[in-house]
Amino acid sequence: MGRDMSETFREYLQSLPEDLLESVTEDYVWLAGLTLEPGHHGTDFRQRRECCREECARRGAPQLYQFAESIVSPAA
Repeated sequence: MGRDMSETFREYLQSLPEDLLESVTEDYVWLAGLTLEPGHHGTDFRQRRECCREECARRGAPQLYQFAESIVSPAA
């Protein structure tokens, strides 16, 4: 059976050092805020942004996500 894409992405996030997790989180906060087609948002990007938020929280470093959110998309 195939693996769940979000499970694979979560494992990837767990493997990252903190500085790279911060960069990846910034990327997905930004991507999740894009409108790719009129009236449509990138659902996959929003799911990955949520995975990043959860990984930051799991590590006891929610400030990484909060920082990414504050510099990339203050209204995210």
